[in-house]
Amino acid sequence: MILEKIAQAIDGRLPFAAGLFATLEAQTKDGEGVTRPAWSEADERAVTLVADTALALDLEIDHDNAGNIYVTLPGLDREAPALLTGSHLDSVPKGGNFDGYAGVVAGLTALAAFRDLGVTPACDIRTVGLRGEESVWYGIAYIGSRLAVGSLDVSEIDRLRRSDTGRTLADHMAELEIDLAALGHATSPYISPDNTKGFLELHIEQGPVLVDRNLPIAVPTVIRGNIRFPYARCFGEYAHSAAVPRLLRRDAALATVELVGALDNMWQEFEASGVPHTVFTVGQLYTDATLHAMTKVPGECAFSLNFGGTTEAFLDEVRERTVALAREIGDRRNVEFQLGECVGSNPTPLDAGLCERLENRAAALGISTHAMATVGHDASIFARAGIPAAMVLVRNQHGSHNAAEAMEMADFGLGVQTLAATLLDLA
Repeated sequence: MILEKIAQAIDGRLPFAAGLFATLEAQTKDGEGVTRPAWSEADERAVTLVADTALALDLEIDHDNAGNIYVTLPGLDREAPALLTGSHLDSVPKGGNFDGYAGVVAGLTALAAFRDLGVTPACDIRTVGLRGEESVWYGIAYIGSRLAVGSLDVSEIDRLRRSDTGRTLADHMAELEIDLAALGHATSPYISPDNTKGFLELHIEQGPVLVDRNLPIAVPTVIRGNIRFPYARCFGEYAHSAAVPRLLRRDAALATVELVGALDNMWQEFEASGVPHTVFTVGQLYTDATLHAMTKVPGECAFSLNFGGTTEAFLDEVRERTVALAREIGDRRNVEFQLGECVGSNPTPLDAGLCERLENRAAALGISTHAMATVGHDASIFARAGIPAAMVLVRNQHGSHNAAEAMEMADFGLGVQTLAATLLDLA
């Protein structure tokens, strides 16, 4: 009976959710898409909208020292660890309006439905609007959540510079009247396993899997880790294309293409052997536009490599084999590969118990789900901080990080039903 009431209450609140989407889109519109830089006037408008919505619902409002906003439905035991839900408020430049923000609207919609039903949970249930999840602005991701759990050195705010303004994060925070002294002098994290019993994040799927499977939501089991060579180079020798025979060439472009092809074959080999949830991307591949020409043998080629997977064993093997392949191809073609710094992150398993609860609540509501791996999200930061974390992914057409994001409100409603039912179950 309670599940039916939750479903009805969420459905009744979908116009409320649609209004929140439309309002922030109008306030942060940038051509076809939206632009909400982290710690800017644009994502401050998002914070204000969340606060105004909370006041209208008679919910409590709080901010941590980093400027993340929290909206709380008080529980019977105010001292008990709270349940946390939500996602991020910032966007990529000219991005979609649902990436991140859907999770914040989902949390507010769930709390509004609980208010409609007169529900007082056993513990506090909180919705967070996080800042700085997108790495495009300051070169690293999850800044807001990392500051909230204390996993980012506060000194970084003086070092990190915003990509479009060149000014430091500290400068932009100060403009928004965030108390930098309080942030620097905090003796304990705002969010910890002591005060938070779990984190559930609803997010749009940023790929086509749910569209392909014709399913509305997924419950991911793991957040992929990755290894990346962002600044790889191959150096050969520029030469006249009609004058140098093949065996005497030091062709940087063909050597790089051979390496990329070998890595693609390696990816297919892993897939064929049953290694799940792997991805490989060559996001950049180019010769020097000031020197290249149709009649020149390329003497330099720049490229990036990005592998993702759900086990450290896979990522370790990929790293080792990439280095070995570059060495072998370089020696044979008489070129030099300089792969540069290798960066990345470890895979983050999501909490199996919370995933099971989400799947069970969805099944009880008659909603079909899919288990899969997902990309990086704030949930990984809470999980690494020792807070049980899980996610709901909502079907979204046309991918993400672009203005064409097209999550349907009916699918969003099913995701919020699953989220709300699980929050109430956990509380």
